[in-house]
Amino acid sequence: MALTLIAAYTYEDVAFFSFAILFVFVLLMATFLFGWWVSKRQVTLSPYSKRPLRKGSDLPYYGIESVLRYLYRLHEYDNRMFHLNRAAYCRETGRIFPNALTWYNTLNVDWNFLQRSYPGNWVSWGSLSDKQQEFVLKSHHQLEGYQMERSSRQPQPRLVEPEYAFSKPGPLYVDLDTSILLGWKCIPNTDYEVLIVTKPRGKFETPKTL
Repeated sequence: MALTLIAAYTYEDVAFFSFAILFVFVLLMATFLFGWWVSKRQVTLSPYSKRPLRKGSDLPYYGIESVLRYLYRLHEYDNRMFHLNRAAYCRETGRIFPNALTWYNTLNVDWNFLQRSYPGNWVSWGSLSDKQQEFVLKSHHQLEGYQMERSSRQPQPRLVEPEYAFSKPGPLYVDLDTSILLGWKCIPNTDYEVLIVTKPRGKFETPKTL
């Protein structure tokens, strides 16, 4: 029976299967080498410090635990916990960027991180007039923890000056169409910061989960 099955395969069949196995092996090796080459050569700079970002997996255990505990206690849908192993962080500012790790194990962070965090027409808090700021303030319950003292007058976030880019906590952004806020807040008892969304009272407000 076994001899009959072997005889059913022609020389062309054996050659085809051998070639297919070799092709898959070469493809896997090429993918591995490409990923290794990219990971060694690609350097992603922090949008704020312009210095190389670090992988979230390099964070100490205490830092990871503090970040996750802080987000867990918020119990907010728009500020959910995320995988620190897939994040990037800026050593100079302590700011953590979620979902920054690519499939080939490199970091990818640009100014689109604001849109990925929460879609909106984001402008710097400091670019608002006094009346606009007052309107936004009255639209919210409380805004504790945001940077509202030192903020760039440049509307576009990417044009932030170094003196504001390194402020602690980091910059605050506003969507004037909705009065939704997106800004950095400090994790208590650490040097780390995370980006937090806050919605105004009323129809944009998201109830906290139980």
